[in-house]
Amino acid sequence: MIPDHAYQTALDCFRRAESVVLTTHVKPDADGLGSAFALARWLRAAGKAVRLVVPTAPPEKYAFLDRGGRLEVAGRDVEVPAIPQPDLVAIVDTCTWQQLEGMEPLVAESGAEVLVIDHHRTRDALATVELIDPDAAATVVLVHRLLVRAGAIIDADTATDLFVGLAGDTDWFRLPNVEADTLRLAGDLAEAGASPWDIHARLNLSDSLSKLRLWGLAVATLRPALDGRVTVLHVTREMFRDVGAEPGDTENLINVCLQVRGALAGVMLVEADPGEVRVSLRSVPGVNVLQVAERFGGGGHMRAAGARLEGTLREVEARVLDALGPVLADAVTASQTPEIA
Repeated sequence: MIPDHAYQTALDCFRRAESVVLTTHVKPDADGLGSAFALARWLRAAGKAVRLVVPTAPPEKYAFLDRGGRLEVAGRDVEVPAIPQPDLVAIVDTCTWQQLEGMEPLVAESGAEVLVIDHHRTRDALATVELIDPDAAATVVLVHRLLVRAGAIIDADTATDLFVGLAGDTDWFRLPNVEADTLRLAGDLAEAGASPWDIHARLNLSDSLSKLRLWGLAVATLRPALDGRVTVLHVTREMFRDVGAEPGDTENLINVCLQVRGALAGVMLVEADPGEVRVSLRSVPGVNVLQVAERFGGGGHMRAAGARLEGTLREVEARVLDALGPVLADAVTASQTPEIA
């Protein structure tokens, strides 16, 4: 838990800024978008000039959050260097340059104050002010606390934004990061007007046929490694092309890896640009895959992390598995060490 004065410092940043640009990481997800839209609504109600600019286009299923059609995608709707300098750049759900690719002219070169609101453990020195709690289940938890301290009204739209982020980053309250406070917040948001069923339907019952076909092709590659303690799946550029899928269609696909009995960690390798592979890692409690991601310049959480590596799928897989071996050995050793009374 971070101290109250950290929230006050963040509030002061927003209050003294007349113009704010909000952004989040590449491949925007439920938590990043939910956090950004909730903040944008509050700031606009306070009379601020607000722009919400994201590095890459989010999946279509999140379009219902953009009620006013104000979301801008860098390189499609606006050129980042052409954005007038705001008083404040507020970044949600990341604190790493790797996840802000293309936003450097705004974050590092505009001269604006930079505020980060995040819950990841990996961070770069890119912010003037940080509001970061790695123990929070989602960034929307921090945003909710901030809004409550500001005396903001949590209306049905804001509650929906926050619930989307909370459900997304807890995999619908099934992950180890869920605690009693997480469920209490979900209840409060539902009371404020968020509809869990409607949100579930929009996020999970609206997949495109191309996405489902992509998942089928990817799951067909699933195989065990490291004596069955790890499962690996591949997503190739050819798969995307054959079914007409988008990069965002791989969201949550990594979770399939942990559905295999006996798997302690999952590895998803996605061919990105030629010669580059995006690596996603997931694990059960006690297995710290963040160590692996950081070894390759990535980051994230202890049980959910990622990185980008150069090489072919097979080359990258070999390097990642080689790094995972000692992590699994350490986890097993720790689990077998008797507690000292």
